[in-house]
Amino acid sequence: MGMMVVFWSPFPGQAGTTTSLLASATCMGLEYSSRMLLLGLLREEDEAVQRAFYTPEKNPSSLPDTGMDALLRLLQNRKLEGSMLRDYAQPLLRERLDVLPGSAKPSAGFAGMAERWLEPLLDTARRAYDVVLLDGGSGTAPGWREELRNWADLLVVCLPQNRLLLERFFQSPESALLSARKAIFVFGQFDPASSLTINNLQRRFRWQQRAFSVMHNTGWLDAVQQGEAIPYWFRNRKTMRQHENHHFVRQVRALAHALIEDVGMNQPLFSGKEDKP
Repeated sequence: MGMMVVFWSPFPGQAGTTTSLLASATCMGLEYSSRMLLLGLLREEDEAVQRAFYTPEKNPSSLPDTGMDALLRLLQNRKLEGSMLRDYAQPLLRERLDVLPGSAKPSAGFAGMAERWLEPLLDTARRAYDVVLLDGGSGTAPGWREELRNWADLLVVCLPQNRLLLERFFQSPESALLSARKAIFVFGQFDPASSLTINNLQRRFRWQQRAFSVMHNTGWLDAVQQGEAIPYWFRNRKTMRQHENHHFVRQVRALAHALIEDVGMNQPLFSGKEDKP
């Protein structure tokens, strides 16, 4: 049985949740041999995933009978088996990283199906893949997204480098519940020149979870807007310390390593075995 990792932020649009998820998934797919599935549940979330890996003319998300909706229909008709799931996903890196297009249904329509069918669908995904990576959205409203966080084997809590918002979070019920969860913190769009360093923030708020920073990187943001996520990583994996992308890549690699270790799937590639885009 595979493991499910959910990226989530309590603050919409503040913590670079999708950026950190895409960077981690790309790094893990290129540097580890576990079979992984990257999953955007709704079409508006899936669009960011598709844009990161496919140029507009090659985007497969509009193909019929693929993705989340096709799988939900099979599940409702009791025809879905774990071995079938890969036929409905799109391969990004052969035998290592696939992406599953999200549902085309509006959020309200998807919520009704998610309450009944999402958990068995994710269980099927975990039987088919070693690691399932999901964008859990943002906010703290109850509903299927809250259930999604509860189902996660590892919860990646994406936080902003903002003292006021952090004060609110660490005084919230959600923060208190994390002590009983397997979770790590990620500070996305991080500014290394700020006095709000990870060490200073940890002394102030005294959390127990491990914390990572993923700094703002213009080159990466441009790459994920142009379908160049995988080529970007190939170009920058072995940059020198003086290179403008070196520290960003190093931070993402540290986060990816922590994720793969925490889910017990640390199987690095050997002998230079890689798939080029």
